[in-house]
Amino acid sequence: MAKNIGNKHYRQKNRTQARVQVKQTKQTASSGSGFPVRIAKNVCAALVAGFFLFKCLEVQQGYNWAYYSLMKGNMATIWENPHLTLEQRNEMKLGFDYAYLQFLKNATPEDAVILYPSREDFFPEGVESPFKQDVSNKIWALRFLYPRKLALPSELEIGGSQMEINRYAKDVTHVAIVNGRGYERLNYEVETPVVHGVLPVKR
Repeated sequence: MAKNIGNKHYRQKNRTQARVQVKQTKQTASSGSGFPVRIAKNVCAALVAGFFLFKCLEVQQGYNWAYYSLMKGNMATIWENPHLTLEQRNEMKLGFDYAYLQFLKNATPEDAVILYPSREDFFPEGVESPFKQDVSNKIWALRFLYPRKLALPSELEIGGSQMEINRYAKDVTHVAIVNGRGYERLNYEVETPVVHGVLPVKR
């Protein structure tokens, strides 16, 4: 009787050990086959992300400008002139654009809301402008004028879409003048107009 019980216990133990070994074998096989799949998924995700980034640079003007003009141009200037200060590099690279933005910054308080010229004001048809293309980009200009706020003339127009409405537009404190344009947005006459400048909306 004792011998039968011992044999039964031995057989049950062997069956349990066999099931454990089979389970471990399956888990090992499963984990081994899953690793290449995860690698393949990660590679595919990286390729999709790279393709999406490339298309953004190609299609979206803002991304294209930020990479090819802003970032690459800044790095080239830094490498070529390591001894210059940041202000000197900006002045050398941006020329009149930087000088004008620095003038706006120095002539207005930090809490100013500036009515910023439109692209048509910066580059009027038939007039040779001292400005470059980037200066008409409001986001680009804010890099130098922050914490001041900027509003465009189009954002003051009634009936514009919600995407075009600037919540600071109703609080404009100053008007930027370029190429002699912008005086019509003041509520007073200017005795001695200037070609480029900035004036308070109200006296």
